[in-house]
Amino acid sequence: MEIARVRFAEHRSRIERTRKAARAAGQGVGRMRDLLTLYRQRVEERADIADNTRDAYREHIAYIEKTWPGFGDLRPDEITRTAVEKWRDRALKEGTGNRPPGSKAETNAVSGKSPGRFNKAVDALRKMLDIAIETGALHANPLKVRGIKAKDAPRKPKLPETDKLREVFEAMERPGGRSIEAALLCRFLAFTGCRLKEAAGVRWQDMDFERGIIHVNGTKTDAARREVPMIPAARTLLEVIRKRREKAATVVTDGKPHIDPASPVLAVREAQKSLTRACAAVGVDRLTHHDLRDAFATTCIEAGVDIPTVAAWLGHADGGALLMRIYAHHRRAHSVEQAAKVKFWK
Repeated sequence: MEIARVRFAEHRSRIERTRKAARAAGQGVGRMRDLLTLYRQRVEERADIADNTRDAYREHIAYIEKTWPGFGDLRPDEITRTAVEKWRDRALKEGTGNRPPGSKAETNAVSGKSPGRFNKAVDALRKMLDIAIETGALHANPLKVRGIKAKDAPRKPKLPETDKLREVFEAMERPGGRSIEAALLCRFLAFTGCRLKEAAGVRWQDMDFERGIIHVNGTKTDAARREVPMIPAARTLLEVIRKRREKAATVVTDGKPHIDPASPVLAVREAQKSLTRACAAVGVDRLTHHDLRDAFATTCIEAGVDIPTVAAWLGHADGGALLMRIYAHHRRAHSVEQAAKVKFWK
């Protein structure tokens, strides 16, 4: 009962803060703390985003608070291009000061010095100023211009050769038991390009072996809901998994082992520890679940699949813009090969 009272009091307090912020912003006397409160409330109330997206938006808010001292006291009209550029230079140099427990050195991604993290925070700040326009505190958004964000070169995946990747998967399978299921998950990520959360949600009813299609019910964007073709390696893998599930089945229908169509294809939801151990055993740099998704993209592009198609298979919403930047060298090589086919005269 006491917990319920505390939560109710916190809820009332949030509502009151939001009302005060809206009133101040509407009267033209609001500060950035008021716009931040209104933006935070909108993030919490959105029903069209996944929980991990909401968490990311919260992190963008926290980043601004940690890297811009006195931000809440500023008036909306004090958020100028010059002010944001000074914030950018300071944030990329000093970061947030965060360091993971037990780590010997900070990384840009964790410390707040990453251009990518800063740019996401700029997007959040722009939305706050849009609220200022709605309330009449501003008549134009000063951040709707180019050149404010930090230069952010896309991370180029550093992946082992395919033979080494096969050795990693085989090393995961050697101990037996749970490591075999971990290896099946990792192979699935590498052969389908699914995100980790998407892979965990794939069911047998999503498999269309006749058409050679996997229905992926992603939630990150509209493009995340997609059909991914079963490349030969993926089909072989899924057949191996199906036989494994049939062998373990406890229900028999018409004399055959029955697999519940609504049951998950994969038995484990993550495999990072097993993957890390296998990488060390094989002697390659540590790989993550996302690196296996990159391995799928790299293999497809090197096989000659055009980038927009690969982007659709990955569920990218940008039509291939990010992949174009990451794999520009492949695109240039392909362009030269195609140009050689052009004959001016027969």
